Amino acid sequence: MSIDCSKINNYYGKIAHLYDETRPLPPEVSENICNSILELVEATPETKFFEPGVGTGRIFLPIIKKGYSYTGLDISTTMMNQLRNKFQQMPENLTLIQGNAANLPFEANSFDVILTTHVLQCLEDPLIGLNEIQRVLKPNGIYLACEHLHCSYQEEFYQGFRKIITKYQKETRSDRNKIFPFGAEMAANLTKMGATTGIITVAKWQQSQTVAELFEMYRSRAFGLCWTISEADFNAAIQEFKIWCNANYQSENTVLCDQLNFNVVVARNWD
Repeated sequence: MSIDCSKINNYYGKIAHLYDETRPLPPEVSENICNSILELVEATPETKFFEPGVGTGRIFLPIIKKGYSYTGLDISTTMMNQLRNKFQQMPENLTLIQGNAANLPFEANSFDVILTTHVLQCLEDPLIGLNEIQRVLKPNGIYLACEHLHCSYQEEFYQGFRKIITKYQKETRSDRNKIFPFGAEMAANLTKMGATTGIITVAKWQQSQTVAELFEMYRSRAFGLCWTISEADFNAAIQEFKIWCNANYQSENTVLCDQLNFNVVVARNWD
């Protein structure tokens, strides 16, 4: 199934107001991630950053606040408006553009550092997006493919919900992770394309959530698993998921805790 950009735009428009709260990232963790990245790329006042799929700026906001030149692109203007609302006045170093990551509106060799976090899988052909990133990256520039990894309890919840909701889906979504995966396989693909690659963990932190909090995140329809399902079918699926939660956890007030990692595939010398 091909991906309809208008559907993606509408989807993110509906969840923009709750995007950050359903993907919690403590401010101090974001600060640590950004400090590690600035050190990794040896940023100078002249370094130009670009983030396709910038969304609400949830992760890399500290880089913007430090005054570095930062360009963000997103299919959803509503998501970017959430980022704009984080400032009393739009900073001069920040440029936001509505557009498609598969067709970047920039000349070749425009940016020193390009960051992505879970955006390539939203494209019909992730490889096209990667080729566009390579095109607009400067010679000797650095591409950072970032991945905010699920911890064990988040993965358990995700798989439990996925097993239920796929029974109600009328359309079959292609498994784009097999077409263009993350992690070690992402690094392998970038290596095949000529880059020198490595994988590093730039942040680790403990996170805890109650079963009720996790359930509400899914009930809010904040995740892509719900894109192609009707309201009636979703309501049926969420009721079944509630039963699953009750069967698998002692109480909705049960607190789940685990370590989260923020990994980055680093691509250099990608000429």
